[in-house]
Amino acid sequence: MALQAPPTHRHEVQVLTADFQFSGQLETVGPVGNFINDPTRDSMALYDVRVTPLTPNSPLGPVSRSHVVVRKQAIVLLYLTSAESRASVHALARSELLVAYTPVAVCRGQFHMPTEANLNEFLGVTPGEFLPITDAQVFPLVLIPDPFPTTAEVLLLGRAHLQLYHPA
Repeated sequence: MALQAPPTHRHEVQVLTADFQFSGQLETVGPVGNFINDPTRDSMALYDVRVTPLTPNSPLGPVSRSHVVVRKQAIVLLYLTSAESRASVHALARSELLVAYTPVAVCRGQFHMPTEANLNEFLGVTPGEFLPITDAQVFPLVLIPDPFPTTAEVLLLGRAHLQLYHPA
């Protein structure tokens, strides 16, 4: 009997880095939350992608590519377009209403953390490279050229880009 690779899935996404906006399909193996927070993966494959620079008047206009690879550490915000995809992201039960600042947006919403975590140290004890924010509001600090949600049931924030936070 031959071994079969696990099935891959594609999820419509909007991704913001400090310099670009990506609209396309994220390819995952298994649940989205597990895949994107897998410490053995340092990048993500996006397909049928539109890449738009965030720099106003950039000489590089929007481009479309069939496949791009984005480094996980570069991702500031990741939004899963489909409700089914968002539902597959698991968040810890305890949450605090926080305001978080990134290079491209201020985000307000419920940040999830372990029960025993206090607000000062929750980043040190919350697993994963991406922090789920539920009931999120997004206030852009830069001009985002293509539509990006200003409210989201679930939004993922790249922990490397969290500059500061405080209770709402």
